[in-house]
Amino acid sequence: MTLTTSTEIIKKQYKIADLTLQINYTTDLDLEKLLPTFRDFEWYTQGEEAAIQVNLSTDKAPEVADLGVLRSDLSISWGDRFCFYEQEKGYITTIVNEQGDGMWYLYSERNFAQSTIYIPQSSAYEQSTVICWMLMMLFGQAALLHEVIMIHGSVINLNGQGIVFLGKSGTGKSTHSRLWLSHIPETSLLNDDNPAIRIKEDGVLIYGTPWSGKTPCYKNESIVLKAFVRLQQAPENKFDLMPGIKGFIAVLPSCTAIRWNKDLFAEMNTTLEKVISKVQVGFLKCLPDQAAAELCHERIFDSAVK
Repeated sequence: MTLTTSTEIIKKQYKIADLTLQINYTTDLDLEKLLPTFRDFEWYTQGEEAAIQVNLSTDKAPEVADLGVLRSDLSISWGDRFCFYEQEKGYITTIVNEQGDGMWYLYSERNFAQSTIYIPQSSAYEQSTVICWMLMMLFGQAALLHEVIMIHGSVINLNGQGIVFLGKSGTGKSTHSRLWLSHIPETSLLNDDNPAIRIKEDGVLIYGTPWSGKTPCYKNESIVLKAFVRLQQAPENKFDLMPGIKGFIAVLPSCTAIRWNKDLFAEMNTTLEKVISKVQVGFLKCLPDQAAAELCHERIFDSAVK
């Protein structure tokens, strides 16, 4: 869907994981205030068609007689205010606004390369939060056709090499990253929630993104991906390598993809198989202590471990 308005349309592009995201919006929206975490990702180019295009509209969403097949009516972020529908040619996402008297609508093509977000009356905070979340969801799906996978994890940068900590919410991904920052010299945080990975000619790279959860870390940087490490809380520290299919299974739950779109899900699996063939995967049962970080570091960078 395109913007149908007499108001001037502004186009702004962002480069995320070497993919161009273009946002088309009208002058009644202040994109700088709505998307503060995107500032370092702004990208200016001439004649390059963006891989992903999103329209932002304050107009009333067009009425649809049949929203489609309800695939989900619950969200970690939005609870029961959220619904996700599948249609023959695309998807519709709805979120009830914070006052309960309006509805957010997101209309997307099946490959998510073209989408329109319809913004209801809502606070500036809600506008920023919902738009940022919807852009994350759109990017995570559309990127799959370009061999880019968004990962739910926390990433440490050690001298240009990235280690991604994976696990269920509450497992201690951010805690383990902080342990590395405190006890492993020359480490820094690349992203604390939603980095992106991509296969390049010189290896697998991991990228910072505008989405970093509760930790303000929005770096437009990329580094070589050294390892994935799935975490599990335990009464003692133990590290095991997980080669082949074991590694694939360990990483898969942390990848962003909707299971209802078989084409995109297949693309993700194909890309992940290639990534796992090039990047080691570890499984760390651990306490939240210095010894866990040191054991993990030792096993990942042990020259005998390939």
